[in-house]
Amino acid sequence: MKMKFSPITKYKGERTGLVVMGMDYAGIVLENTENGLVLSQVECKKADRGGQETVNETLPLKGNEIYLRAEITTTGEKIGKSEGGHDLLVMCHFSYSLNGKKFQPLGETVPSQKEGKWIGAKVGMFCTRPAIVTNDGGWTDVDWFRITR
Repeated sequence: MKMKFSPITKYKGERTGLVVMGMDYAGIVLENTENGLVLSQVECKKADRGGQETVNETLPLKGNEIYLRAEITTTGEKIGKSEGGHDLLVMCHFSYSLNGKKFQPLGETVPSQKEGKWIGAKVGMFCTRPAIVTNDGGWTDVDWFRITR
């Protein structure tokens, strides 16, 4: 995904990024903080029951245009207690690039997130701000979002 984040300077905590989610989630997040833009890899177990988000790695950024990647892989190992016993254990690796050519890993390799209540894990982008009191927040321009084999 290629994106440009334009947060409103006065609102700290505005976030955008790439997420893989179900009842748990993990993602690569760009956040407007007191110290400027910060890129983090986060995960939250039991998110559907109010679980706490943890930050696995973080780094400051100078620019607001970035490429984000979630690579989903499997070794072929099966999940023992899945329905029918055919589901594979799938891992998610997050990375970023400032030029779209050389990607750097960020954070932990995490199991692809638990399924949702009706369908499997989902991948997507988001842009949020805590404690919204007005409608003059920042935004994310997504140039492209690709899913490839």
